[in-house]
Amino acid sequence: MKFLDKQQRDQIGFSFVMDKLGITTSYGLEEKKNIRPFKDSEINELTHELNSLENMIKSMRTHSQEYNGIGRIFCKLKDIRNSIKRCNESGTLDEIELYEIKYFSILVTDLKNILDKLQLDIEEVHLNSLDEIISLLDPQKKGMSTFYVYDEYSKNLQYIREKKKQKEKEIFTVKTEEEVNELKKQRLDLVIEEEEEELRIRKELTLQISKETEIINQNIKAIGRLDFLIAKANLSIDYNGSRPKICEEMKINLDEGFNPEIKEILEKGKKVFTPVSIDLIGGTTIITGANMGGKSVTLKTIVLNLLLGQMGFFVFAKKAQFPILNFIHFVSDDMQSISKGLSTFGAEIIKLKEVVESAKIGNGFIALDEFARGTNPKEGYYLMKSLSKYLTKFQSISLISTHYDGVVEDNMEHYQVMGLKNVDFNALKYKIDLNKTHSVEIIQQHMNYKLEKVSKENEVPKDALNIAVLLGLEKEIVDIAKSFYN
Repeated sequence: MKFLDKQQRDQIGFSFVMDKLGITTSYGLEEKKNIRPFKDSEINELTHELNSLENMIKSMRTHSQEYNGIGRIFCKLKDIRNSIKRCNESGTLDEIELYEIKYFSILVTDLKNILDKLQLDIEEVHLNSLDEIISLLDPQKKGMSTFYVYDEYSKNLQYIREKKKQKEKEIFTVKTEEEVNELKKQRLDLVIEEEEEELRIRKELTLQISKETEIINQNIKAIGRLDFLIAKANLSIDYNGSRPKICEEMKINLDEGFNPEIKEILEKGKKVFTPVSIDLIGGTTIITGANMGGKSVTLKTIVLNLLLGQMGFFVFAKKAQFPILNFIHFVSDDMQSISKGLSTFGAEIIKLKEVVESAKIGNGFIALDEFARGTNPKEGYYLMKSLSKYLTKFQSISLISTHYDGVVEDNMEHYQVMGLKNVDFNALKYKIDLNKTHSVEIIQQHMNYKLEKVSKENEVPKDALNIAVLLGLEKEIVDIAKSFYN
């Protein structure tokens, strides 16, 4: 089932959140690459993931020094998966690969010691001992991370090297060129013998390591999970996230949810993000309000948190509750990659067909941002009203933002952006008249982006006309507009 394409994930701020994940190892990046929403048949797996994340957050809050140590180890870990693959395919490892496997094993031992102290109740980050590999690659028992085909591996190798050293000494003591050439020839023969013996030893070492590759791969998987879980925990700590409650009923409750990307953009401009609080049930819910009222931000915030929660993240909200969804669709007017030459409206219709097919075969979440804005208002209104009514027949939760009046019916929920509802209009206009160059910013400062639940009789606020007046639209045009309103 569908859970947004790349462009839609960019739109809602998902890609921004993924970029904020501080993953260090190549193994953690692999975990991130394979992330996906849990299916409705995987509620136990999702619950386990949330339990693991909760345990990680608690541990990190009380053992910062240990996690700093883990971070330092992560920075030293190299990707040895190709070497392990070559082991399994009967290749022969070179000295660099043997060094990297030895160093990896030493680092895993250090990491295991820290994890054993932390006593994390997370089975998938358990590390197996690699002492046998360390012993194999450190025959001198010095505990150093360097590697060399040591003399201890073979008496024959030791004998060849001693003879080679003797020849090298003799080269400097003989007097004739003929004697020097003869000794160099003998040394070259010994070098070839040495290389052949080293190759035999490396083949034997590779064979021994190949018997341990399953344990190594288990550790690689555990390190990836650990790196990814730590990154998810840090993200939640940084943004004060909360564990979502997974329910069976088709209902969504979001209490003071926010969107990190939009929040960061606003804060850079010294503005404040208004948290989103909303309760949704199966069927159709309508959000009305004029442009500049934050309806699009509301939809993106809800979609982002639903997607993250279903992927096993803590959500950006004070509290959240939702079921495991079969799909999530988000249709907005930014459809360039889908349209391929069609109008925005044409692209919306193509996407809408996919939405309807999903609703027919599963229960999910549908977010439509100002649907049919790209066609003429009269037809747009009829299409919006028809679509809203049609979607009430499904258990899927549909949330539709619109600036059209008269769309809401008795069997629909209705939320409205408060906008300029409680603003002293004359005082605001006076303030703008004193500082016309910052008129838009002043309006945004006074705009109330909170949602309030209203009845179906509530008309869309006439904020568009008010904003036009505040921004200094020709009075005659405003008067004509008012006459039409009346």
